[in-house]
Amino acid sequence: MSDQTDLLKLMDEITALQATSVKHCRIPLEIYLYEAERLHTRASIDLSQLISAGMDETLVEKLLARTKALRRAQLNWVEQTSEKRKAMDSWKSESPALFHLRKDLLDSMTFAYRNREDLLQKLSAIKKSNSYAETIMDLSLLATLGRNNPAPLLAINYDLSQLDKASQLAKQMAKLRGNVCGRMYTKEETLTIRDKAYTLLHEVVNEIRSYGKFVFRNHPELRKAYASQHRRERNASYKNTRRTKSSSIELNLSTIEKN
Repeated sequence: MSDQTDLLKLMDEITALQATSVKHCRIPLEIYLYEAERLHTRASIDLSQLISAGMDETLVEKLLARTKALRRAQLNWVEQTSEKRKAMDSWKSESPALFHLRKDLLDSMTFAYRNREDLLQKLSAIKKSNSYAETIMDLSLLATLGRNNPAPLLAINYDLSQLDKASQLAKQMAKLRGNVCGRMYTKEETLTIRDKAYTLLHEVVNEIRSYGKFVFRNHPELRKAYASQHRRERNASYKNTRRTKSSSIELNLSTIEKN
């Protein structure tokens, strides 16, 4: 069964989970997934002992399915984030041409139509644009204005092919901007699904770990398999750092006293 299938099978539970119940992973998600997979291996080996302590044997199956579902949900989120970044990068790299052509058209038309008050009024309205959407629309409006009134532009030797370029660029940038806005401002459903999938896995992981810690309470090495290695190592690192700082302070105080 694929990870996507496991995620789809979990969707009813994901949908039913209330936002107030959602938990957020406090360690790198890839590490959490790795630990969940290791827990599945360990719990499968110790299954009979865990069951003898009252654990529901289906928890081990749920653990594997939910681990795979979360891995797929995380991948979906990463892929969406990557596409969003690509859309923004494309806009940033291509939008300068939009503003440059708009300015060139406005400058050239303002000069070419300097004796046409009616046309200058239209240009004045276009110059007031203050959003990306309006700027894109400006190119279409300027292209149309130029095609309808070409003589003054030809009189100043303006390249009328720029009008066609403006129309094409307006369509291109409108599509690109729509792609950016569509990815930037829609509800981040993939993130919500990812967090809910984590919450459902977290419940199973904690339940199996609690049974494992109880069953192997007199076997320290086996008991460790039912706790987070990442947290254990992080806590040990923190204690070592505190101990080092404490020793350094004591050494400095001792030096000061001697002096």
